[in-house]
Amino acid sequence: MSDFWTKFKGAFIVEDPNQAQMSNEKPIQQSSQPVSQPRNAPVTPSVQTVYAAQNGGGAVNSKLMEALFGAMEKANLDGFDYFEFKQALANLANMPMDEATRYKSAFAMAQTMGATPAKLMDSAGHYLGILQQENDKFRQAVENQKQTQIGSKQSQIDNLEAVIKQKAEQIKKLTEEIDQHRQEMIKTKDDIAQSMVKVEQTQGDFSATYNSLIGQIQGDVSNMKKYLV
Repeated sequence: MSDFWTKFKGAFIVEDPNQAQMSNEKPIQQSSQPVSQPRNAPVTPSVQTVYAAQNGGGAVNSKLMEALFGAMEKANLDGFDYFEFKQALANLANMPMDEATRYKSAFAMAQTMGATPAKLMDSAGHYLGILQQENDKFRQAVENQKQTQIGSKQSQIDNLEAVIKQKAEQIKKLTEEIDQHRQEMIKTKDDIAQSMVKVEQTQGDFSATYNSLIGQIQGDVSNMKKYLV
């Protein structure tokens, strides 16, 4: 990026002191003498602070800023336009004058270059249009990323929900089958118990009948020995 564009970018960006402390660059040595703020000098809020307040906690990103300035640079209009006017305003930022005087002073210089208020505002509108185009491209890129990064994950969630539902139905079916088998097992145990009672009763009847016959035969044998021999 050219030196002009670097300077022009500086006309827009006011570094956040906290951001500057986090930078890897060496801090500039401060003078021991207190620096007095020019009277009536405009107070420009930090771009990071304004952006964060308006965008739910976002912060100015240097790479994105470079991309936006690059788009404006490609669409730079010939002659003295809003860019040069903005730089002139930046050059007057530290002068002891109010905002209205600053704009009028910058425009007085701009007039010598053939600028008019209409031309300056039209060129500013041109760059706003360029930025809007970049905003549209970025939003489309975000949507594409959502489809790629989030859409696929959502599909995975839907598939897992389907699998969970299927297996839950299988568990329900198996649970019902287990309950049915348990009832069958209880009934079978009752049948076994009843059968055992019948078997034992039959066994007892058989033993009584057997012993009765054995007793009769043995009694007859005993009587035959007693009375016939």
